[in-house]
Amino acid sequence: MDALSPSPAPSPEAPPSATIGLAPPQLDLSALPPRILRELRASHVGETVAVALYDGVAGATTDPEILRFAASHRRVERRHLRLFEAVLPPEKRSAPLAFWRWSGRVMGGLPAWLGPPYFYAVVAGVEAWVDGHYARQIALARRLAPDPDLLNVLEACRLDERLHARDAARLDPTPPWTARALARLAVFLSRVGVRAARWV
Repeated sequence: MDALSPSPAPSPEAPPSATIGLAPPQLDLSALPPRILRELRASHVGETVAVALYDGVAGATTDPEILRFAASHRRVERRHLRLFEAVLPPEKRSAPLAFWRWSGRVMGGLPAWLGPPYFYAVVAGVEAWVDGHYARQIALARRLAPDPDLLNVLEACRLDERLHARDAARLDPTPPWTARALARLAVFLSRVGVRAARWV
């Protein structure tokens, strides 16, 4: 490309998921440390919320770029959710899944309704936090349940979330302080939600 050529505009499309080709890990849940089971339950909730977040966008905005972003990133999050659904049978999942889905819809719908700076700031903030959350889970799994297939799934999900955060940040790199404040609130609520999901 010529040095004077303009950079290409950021794309609202998600890259292919790093989980493509990965099979769900075959885990003996009865042999797993309770702490790892709690983390898997929290990850299942997190991916449930992520899918619902993008579901919440459809009725909240007509912005074509936001809708395209939400649809393509939802496909990746749905792949993540299917992996955790395959690992955790229904009786091992968090009980109030209807509440988690509702909270995800609000977390996606409200910023999408407020406008692109709010939506992209929330996605960038939450996905960056999820990247770190997966990193902590990976470190824990390496110590307590070093199953290679489980580690591969967690690493692949982490890579996807990191790319999602970067995608959103590139689409609006300088959101107003109000959007940044909403993003901080969304991250705080995500942190609280993960802690609750480990136990209920």
